[in-house]
Amino acid sequence: MISINKIKQIIEKEDEGPTLDYKEDLSLETDGDKAQFVKDVISLANSGQTAHIITGIEDGTRKLMGIKTHHKAEQLNEILKDKSDPPLRIEYVERNIMGHPIGVVEISGENSPYIVAVHDRFGGPLSSDSTKQFWIERGTVFVRNFNMNEGASRVDVDKMYKVKYVALQADLQLYHEVSVKPSEGQTKEVNISFFLKNPGEVPATNTYIWIRFANIIKIVKCTGDWSDISNINENIPTIEIMYKYPVIRPINMRCKGVVLKVNSDDEQIVSRVIMGAMNMRTKDGPYIISLKEQT
Repeated sequence: MISINKIKQIIEKEDEGPTLDYKEDLSLETDGDKAQFVKDVISLANSGQTAHIITGIEDGTRKLMGIKTHHKAEQLNEILKDKSDPPLRIEYVERNIMGHPIGVVEISGENSPYIVAVHDRFGGPLSSDSTKQFWIERGTVFVRNFNMNEGASRVDVDKMYKVKYVALQADLQLYHEVSVKPSEGQTKEVNISFFLKNPGEVPATNTYIWIRFANIIKIVKCTGDWSDISNINENIPTIEIMYKYPVIRPINMRCKGVVLKVNSDDEQIVSRVIMGAMNMRTKDGPYIISLKEQT
């Protein structure tokens, strides 16, 4: 349980928020009052952190008013008993702060999410206004958004479970075949055909491949749908291709490629490949083409 000094610091400096609720008093005369208390405790517990209800404080001003109704921890825990899943227990103390009796409910949220676990529903009239009633129903999840306790949305529940949305991703992989013509003096011509494979369940859409070659003499020609874009890449030999149609498992898509001129003693072509799709994280890295892979 927090110390008197800590209670003073909170009241002086902190506004209501996801882990803090100020109340002028904590009335628990009726079942409606008790249902509202259960809702408040569950809402704060679902922050997943240690949270507090501080009573005897004027809402909005943080002015010390002092509590009118006194409680004990055993009484409050009896109200909470069998009302949440997993079970909730709180700590409660009353302290004199600057001449005013202040109540502090401390709530641990270590097992969130907490769900209302009453038999069917629980509640009734409120002591503050006998014309109004308040009920909680089995299976409800309450959360505290800013300074309001309310029913949880799907996003709220996911946050409690620490779920991170990860979009389904395609998994494109690039392969190649190489055909090398006999050397002509100090150069030789290499024909490279590329293949795309998507081994995953998710079709890749709007696929894009960019290849920059590091150690070739020149691009002789592009085949298929490949384009020579060296002129817009500082005249570094570069090709690209874009697909309008999805790449779907288990197709091993032949996408032709490029004819290159290299030095006759070169045994590999060093390149960089950037490959992406609308529903795939971009892959960017070195790509080595061995010239020993001859057909």
